[in-house]
Amino acid sequence: MTKEKLGQLIDLRQEIKEVQKRIDCERTGNPSRNNIELLSERMKMAAELENEITEYINTVSDSRVRRIMQYKYVDGYTWQKIANIMHYDKSYPEKAITRYLNKHS
Repeated sequence: MTKEKLGQLIDLRQEIKEVQKRIDCERTGNPSRNNIELLSERMKMAAELENEITEYINTVSDSRVRRIMQYKYVDGYTWQKIANIMHYDKSYPEKAITRYLNKHS
C-alpha cells in the first residue's frame, strides 16, 4: 500500500456518490443502457478500491498508525490536526505512516 493509494479513499467515496447520482439521472431521464453499464462498471471499480483501502487500514496491527490512517485517509484531517489531536510534533504523524508503509511493503 502507498500513501498515494491511501489518499484516494475520500475521493473514491465522493466519486461513488457522484456516479450513483449520474446513474439515477440516466434511469429517470432518457436511459442509455450503454451509459448506465459504463457508469455501473466505474462505480464497481471505485467501490472495490475503496474496500481494499478500508480493509488495509482496518488490518493495521499498530493502533497508533491505524488511528493516524483513520484520521488522515478516512476522516480527511490535515497532518497538523492529527498531530494536535494525538499530542505529537507536527511532522510525526506523516513520518510514522511513511515508516510503517516502508516497513510493511
